[in-house]
Amino acid sequence: MKNKTLWPLSLLILLGIIWGSGYTLARYATTHGVPPLGYSFWQSVGPAIALLLMTLIKEKRIPISGRHLRYYLIAGILGIALPNTNMYFAAPHLPAGILAVIVNTVPLMMYPLALIVGQEKFQWPRLFAVVVGVLGIMMIIGFKWNVPGTNNWELISLLTPLFFAMCALYSVYDRPVGSSSLSLATGMLVASAIVLTPLLVDMHEFYPLNSLSLQNFAVILEIILSSIGYVILFQLLKIAGAVYYSLVGGIVALTGLFWGWLLLGETISWWTVVAVVLIIIAVTVVTLIPAKEKS
Repeated sequence: MKNKTLWPLSLLILLGIIWGSGYTLARYATTHGVPPLGYSFWQSVGPAIALLLMTLIKEKRIPISGRHLRYYLIAGILGIALPNTNMYFAAPHLPAGILAVIVNTVPLMMYPLALIVGQEKFQWPRLFAVVVGVLGIMMIIGFKWNVPGTNNWELISLLTPLFFAMCALYSVYDRPVGSSSLSLATGMLVASAIVLTPLLVDMHEFYPLNSLSLQNFAVILEIILSSIGYVILFQLLKIAGAVYYSLVGGIVALTGLFWGWLLLGETISWWTVVAVVLIIIAVTVVTLIPAKEKS
């Protein structure tokens, strides 16, 4: 019984550590010459190749019906291309730890959206948690929009969890029945890479990995870690379920702060610490309280 508890917990922590490092790697790469769009492209192509090989080995094929292609395209845009690209544009302008916290506010976005589209019923505890989380976000952002000439990258970065939340709700609505999470994730990543390619060419932001520089190492390392993260994700979903996996956001936020401090020397004020605590508590509460779906 002990091993049944420790194994998924170990995977959960390991996944949080791996994904939490991505914000520091992205900030380093995008502040050392790697264009955000080029970085986003590699983070779609690299894991797409890894997952494609996994899917072909385990499942022998990838479904390509019209229904599946529609899902790959919409989910790939909402769940990978748009949020990742937005995040990488924000990465040079925000501390990696703060970006990790903001990006992992997805549950705070999902609940109000689920209420609006009628996927869930109203629950006071979850709404209160959302209000607490919004308060934490406001503490991080401050009131910079009142200061002339200030770049509000914290506000812009909030688009990333919003896109993730929209993708999650879309997945509930239009997920092809009988399809595995592995094959769907592969299709999403391939679709994201295809969508980003013409933008990459038009904006001249392709970044060749043709040298042994530290920024290139950061790009390649994130591709490897992201691919490993997907493997851990599917194993975690298999043995522990989606609710347990949903707790990874809090761990990613904490490890993102840790990696930013360890590798980039980032520090945060006590005011920001309070804000981060409020956000993590809010996300945990929203996640752990069982959702009441509308009949």
